[in-house]
Amino acid sequence: MKGKANRPPSREKLLVVPPELAEAIRAASVDEDADGLSALVDGVAEHDADVAEYVRGLIEDVAYDVLEDLFDVRGR
Repeated sequence: MKGKANRPPSREKLLVVPPELAEAIRAASVDEDADGLSALVDGVAEHDADVAEYVRGLIEDVAYDVLEDLFDVRGR
């Protein structure tokens, strides 16, 4: 990954992101909506700055498939 962060957050860190926000991120990833994802990442930062930085790196890298998997609330 060439973005800002290269180490995936732990499952425990991801669980601090509310399911509704995680689902919105997953949906925006499926739609490849970079602007929507950029707006949503601020909500992630309210819960965990490290996770938000990792997500920003994925958005920068256009790694929508990774974001989709990361925030798949059904897999929680």
